[in-house]
Amino acid sequence: MKTPIYSIFILLATLMITGCSDYVEIDPVGNTRVLKYTADYRSLVNNQSNFQNSGGIYLISSTEIQFPETYQDIVSPIWANAYTWKDAIYNESQSDADWNNLYKAIYYSNVVIDGVMGSERGDASEKQEILAEAYVHRAFAYLQLVNTYAPQFDPQGTNTAKAVPLLTTPSLYTELDRTSVAEVYELILSDLQKSLDNSIQVNAEFNTLPTKAAAYAILARTYLYMGNYDLALDNSLEALDLEGSLIDLNAFSSGYDYPPLFENPEILLSKTLLFSYHNAPLSEDLIMSFEDDDLRYDYYTIDGANVYPSFTGRAFGISNYNFNTGVNVGPSVPEMHLIAAEAYARSGDLENALKYLNDLREKRYQSGSAYELSSSSPEEVMDYVITERSKELIGRGFSWFDQRRLNLDSEYQQTFTRIFKGETYVLEPNSDGYVFPIFQNYIDLNPELGK
Repeated sequence: MKTPIYSIFILLATLMITGCSDYVEIDPVGNTRVLKYTADYRSLVNNQSNFQNSGGIYLISSTEIQFPETYQDIVSPIWANAYTWKDAIYNESQSDADWNNLYKAIYYSNVVIDGVMGSERGDASEKQEILAEAYVHRAFAYLQLVNTYAPQFDPQGTNTAKAVPLLTTPSLYTELDRTSVAEVYELILSDLQKSLDNSIQVNAEFNTLPTKAAAYAILARTYLYMGNYDLALDNSLEALDLEGSLIDLNAFSSGYDYPPLFENPEILLSKTLLFSYHNAPLSEDLIMSFEDDDLRYDYYTIDGANVYPSFTGRAFGISNYNFNTGVNVGPSVPEMHLIAAEAYARSGDLENALKYLNDLREKRYQSGSAYELSSSSPEEVMDYVITERSKELIGRGFSWFDQRRLNLDSEYQQTFTRIFKGETYVLEPNSDGYVFPIFQNYIDLNPELGK
């Protein structure tokens, strides 16, 4: 059934008129508008609002979030459904903002990929650079989608389970058949390799623009989720060779000194959690994992009394220090350290695994404190990695993706339970609760989505 795509995840007026007319030079053609010059496409990819919002409902489902009993009475039905791993998140009067924003980014990426090389008044190198950026944006959006709405990639499996529609052209009318998990990952890897083949820029004026380091970093994350630790390591090191700066938290006197999102040297590509997921209560176990000398407690978390709605406990702090600071879910230098550490640990190279953990911890612990980890046990070093990931990547939902992939390993499988308004909810390893349902309204418009 060829239902207009914009009726599902794009509002045509927003995309083709409001979005474009403010930022690009356009020629009207009938009831649509077209891009003509290379500068038009550069303006399109420079507009962060087209690509920035990258979902986040999974944060509420993750183990890093814990609703205090009094908080449970004031949360929205969407948060309540996600928190209890329900098989329906939205009612018919709502919409899935995660899906909408990610497919919006894909739509704009497809517009650029389809047209920039044929645009006027631009040289080949400029066009290739813009093309490369669009490939990175599309790859990132699909990586978010496949890890939200599809089963976990299994390195020992065929990965033929249905995932999400794979849209690679800017057509507003197309079939929305769901492709397999394997096919989505194939496109992600292909897009990222194409970005590198098309001379993606090494340095960018703003971290909202994809760079070579960002492409390698997303490849590292992708291979980590695929369980290919050798390639995850290779790409994380490539990214760190290009951009390896770590912030020293000892240099700050308060959280308000922490750099805003777009000025943060650790962020390789800025992608943000939707604003509606900010300030969720963090779990007590996660908060208790911070040692006394770990400065991340003071900078990464904030008293729940200082957010809205208030609660007793701690919330993610960074996004509250500056109106221009969102919650970054894009690739970062700390994430690359953690991927390298995990890959080394899994290969048995404990010395390098500990090196990358301790290099990060040195910048996170109070000067003069005993921050260094040591161990000759592969299992203990892996435990260190998992703990450091939960603390360093706090408040972003990464733990949800870690839960999904670690469930494939019997040593790390866990069953999670939650009590919400007096009822107990259970999330078994590899259960359907780890796959967010496609919104029923979208299936009603396009029955092939439900197949």
